Amino acid sequence: MIARARVALSLLLTIAVAAPLSAQSGQPADLVVVNARVVTMDPDGAVAEAVAIRDGRISAVGPTKAIRDAVGPATRVVDAAGRMVIPGLIDSHVHALMAAPVEAVTPFRTLASVAEIQAWTRAEARRLPAPAWIWTPRVFPTRLRERRFPTREELDAAAPGRAVALDGAYAYVLSTAALDAAGLTATTPDPPGGAIVRRPDGTPSGLLRNVGTLLTRFRPVAGGAVPLDQLERVHRAYLEAGITSVVERGASVEGYRTYEALKHAGRLHLRATVTLQLPLHLQAIDADRFIAELPIEPGSGDEWLKVGPLKILADGGILAGTSFMREPYGVASRALYGVDDPAYRGFLSMPVSTIAAVVAAGHRRGWQMAAHVTGDAGVDAVLDAFEAAQRDSPRDDPRHTLIHAYFPNPDSAARAARLGVQVDTQPAWYFEDADALQQALGEPRLTHFIGLRTWRDAGVRVAINTDHMFGIDRDTAMNPFNPFLTMAVAVTRQSRGGEVIGADETVTREQALRMMTVDAAALTFDERSRGRISAGALGDLVVLSDDLLTCPAARIKDIRADLTIVGGRVVFERQTR
Repeated sequence: MIARARVALSLLLTIAVAAPLSAQSGQPADLVVVNARVVTMDPDGAVAEAVAIRDGRISAVGPTKAIRDAVGPATRVVDAAGRMVIPGLIDSHVHALMAAPVEAVTPFRTLASVAEIQAWTRAEARRLPAPAWIWTPRVFPTRLRERRFPTREELDAAAPGRAVALDGAYAYVLSTAALDAAGLTATTPDPPGGAIVRRPDGTPSGLLRNVGTLLTRFRPVAGGAVPLDQLERVHRAYLEAGITSVVERGASVEGYRTYEALKHAGRLHLRATVTLQLPLHLQAIDADRFIAELPIEPGSGDEWLKVGPLKILADGGILAGTSFMREPYGVASRALYGVDDPAYRGFLSMPVSTIAAVVAAGHRRGWQMAAHVTGDAGVDAVLDAFEAAQRDSPRDDPRHTLIHAYFPNPDSAARAARLGVQVDTQPAWYFEDADALQQALGEPRLTHFIGLRTWRDAGVRVAINTDHMFGIDRDTAMNPFNPFLTMAVAVTRQSRGGEVIGADETVTREQALRMMTVDAAALTFDERSRGRISAGALGDLVVLSDDLLTCPAARIKDIRADLTIVGGRVVFERQTR
């Protein structure tokens, strides 16, 4: 009720955020939006009626009558007919470079049960001649009807004698033939930061945790660079969803060059910040030299494409049971993850000393650092590294970032706030996975899973996003990149099964929108130019099909972008009757 009253009051006041600059200069705007409810994202919650854009930037915001003075013969006029207009949405964690090549070969398909995995595997066995390995699409046990990994025997039954690998990102299941081909036996030692799960006699069960590097040589080798056509196609899907800026969250230098090629070809239609991912097994002794020899400078680029932080992988993933946790997973997690050890707490992907050395090397050389870390004990280790780096080489506002950080608690949140550390996290994973995780980890731990309010109440800046990886439909992709689903879950904490676990972690609609606009922009030092509708900011806007701030909560996830504008140019327009 308070939020609605504030919006209503702002509409009644309808202020002019800036005098029409185009009228002052005598030059007309390139595009104006009139008769709208313009949510400016100013700190005072101002809502205006119209906005003008010239030369890619917002020139004026205010009443429709005043903004119409900026209309010239060539100005495109968009009559919003009372619809809501918001700043262009920022998805601060995507993997378009991962999605694009998959779509170029075989569109991603969701496998929702062990039987579907077996049927898919049988079809692949007929298609691919032996001895080629059969790799499944990405599968998480939390999203299978059985809520468990398939067994080695189930893979064997689907493709007898064939090397089959089920890809769970931070866990894998191999068929008997795949174990043999990889040379994994009872005497094979566990690699650093991972485990070969074994049966009582010591032989591998088929389940591997955090050992993806053991299988790298068996993966199909992608031919050439990421296809620009497919990368542009993924970006078009983002624009249709109302996303005008993205943070590519794990690229190589070659991946950054792909973005450069897309831009030089005139086919980069959204704004991109590219995170460079450091090698998983980078040794502490080599970190400084490796970072020094990177052929790209920190923050280089422009308002369309720039270099973001360096990223490390500190632990695994909670969907695969490899997050590094303060407390043991517990006996209830056995079915979901195949965990037998009552003391099992997951893994760090690299030693604590290496995390500290790599973070220190990047920090010392002026890089913003970001760490993939999902478990609460993993967050402790990363915060230790951030704090030590800043203590040894003080810098003004480095904005180091925790990526995921799914299990916040008051002490780690307070510490992150004190250090100026940010959080990048994904509410839609609560929507997709909380039901299964609650059974495995217990309600007390799930009460604060993706705990937005815990972080925010401590004073931590949080950006919410999607971690999109595979599939190009906003609602059916493996990690849905529907930004309105992301915001809906932040507001309601309702899971796919209809459960609300930890209602105290909900946020307001304005806060959810802020975490995909202003706060998401600040994640990459862009809060002055994007994420808000004010004079001088980039001309990135979205006209919505429904009122995000007042529609029934159940309708938030179904909101559509009717019009997406980037730099004053309409890049998507939904056909409506």
